[in-house]
Amino acid sequence: MTPLLLSGTAIAPILVVLALSALRVPSLRAGAAGLVSASLVAATVFRPGAAEVSDATWQLGPLVIEVAFILLGGVTLSVVLSRTGAQDVIVDWLVRTDAGPDRVVTILLLVFGLTPFMESVTGFGLGVVITAPLLVRIGLTPVRAVVAGLLGLVLVPWGSLGPGTLVAAQLGGEDVTELGYRSAVLSLPVLVVSMVTVLVVLRRRPTPRLVAAAVTVVVIQWASLIAAHLTVGTPPAGVLASGAVLLVLLALLRFRAGGLPPVSAPLLRALVPYLALLAGILGATLLLGLLGDPRGLAWLSNPAVWINVAAVIALVTARRGAPVGPMLRSALTTWGSVAGTAIVFMLIGIVMATAGMAEHLASVAARSGDVFLSLIPAIGALGGYLTGSNTGAAAMFSAATSGAASGLDADTLVALAGQNVAGSYAIILSPPRVALALGVVTMSASRLPRAASRTLFIAVVTVTVLLGGAVFVMA
Repeated sequence: MTPLLLSGTAIAPILVVLALSALRVPSLRAGAAGLVSASLVAATVFRPGAAEVSDATWQLGPLVIEVAFILLGGVTLSVVLSRTGAQDVIVDWLVRTDAGPDRVVTILLLVFGLTPFMESVTGFGLGVVITAPLLVRIGLTPVRAVVAGLLGLVLVPWGSLGPGTLVAAQLGGEDVTELGYRSAVLSLPVLVVSMVTVLVVLRRRPTPRLVAAAVTVVVIQWASLIAAHLTVGTPPAGVLASGAVLLVLLALLRFRAGGLPPVSAPLLRALVPYLALLAGILGATLLLGLLGDPRGLAWLSNPAVWINVAAVIALVTARRGAPVGPMLRSALTTWGSVAGTAIVFMLIGIVMATAGMAEHLASVAARSGDVFLSLIPAIGALGGYLTGSNTGAAAMFSAATSGAASGLDADTLVALAGQNVAGSYAIILSPPRVALALGVVTMSASRLPRAASRTLFIAVVTVTVLLGGAVFVMA
């Protein structure tokens, strides 16, 4: 087979997904078709040996199971907190913290505090689902509320405690904590561009007080994200960084208003699952560190354990009278769709890596020279837009990205981090995410007006270009 034809067959699964996505085929079906294509090419052209398939199954099979359980806990926690009204209790208290005329601090709190916090805990765009209706309630038009809410998805690499970053690290052959740290460093353009774009969308005059608040949010979130990786690792980093923003802005509101609304028993009950999640991960990480990280107890700090513990606690502490059966059925139905999509794209990446297809594409990409490094974030952004998931984007491209960067004698961690951050941010343009955000503000349209879409597009392109330059220089 000629080299050109071999390259064409190696990239065929990705092209299948691209074509079907362009035709608006749902992500799960497009991914399934891509998986069938990858399996056929692997079996008929690249033909991996039995030993290679066995090794991949034993090495990456547990990863698939871990991601599935993380998503199960995240979906269940989201459904339970929504159905029992716990989320309403929390957000109503937050909205009542600011009685100022413009409520700009509350808007920043919702967009850069609550949105990434909820996304970091549960994922799936939950942050926008919660935030967009609240922004409408405090005076924004539905379109501006949706755009601002989507721009708050700045910590998606750590969404649902970071399975996307975990997949990128595993398929790229790197340590997840190191990849998370470099992703945190490269997240600065995302934070800055999102903040500037939100202020433009809000049409607020850039007063010194507003600029100071915006800069404070960006600095606190970025510094907290980096500090979290240096101390406790990747899974809770997004929760801690967004939590730091919430605390700082609540302190600012308390200073301005002379106090905060009283903390009620329902509010404390609603916060218990989140507190258990953080205490579990941080406590287990600290304990294992003190014990010298014994291998047999490593599962204690696994996010899959604690997100499901938090979901069980949410069920136990649910408001009396809330039927558990319907909540669990709804959670399992949603999980089947969400986890199915993520796992299908993971399997595409695993098949391509095992069969040598990713390695072949990496060698072809490496021939383009160092210019390929600057294109890595654009490739990741394309994956994020198509799949609507940073896990899907990571599964599709991480093995090839790592191989190409290695072939160029470049820093593979920086290359993977650039792909990870760009792919995570580009999901704000993904049609399923946009349609979900529009639906929760009761807009009948499934697409944003052209001007609003252009605003998001410019933000994503700006971040992608900045990341391309950063990867080119740093890698």
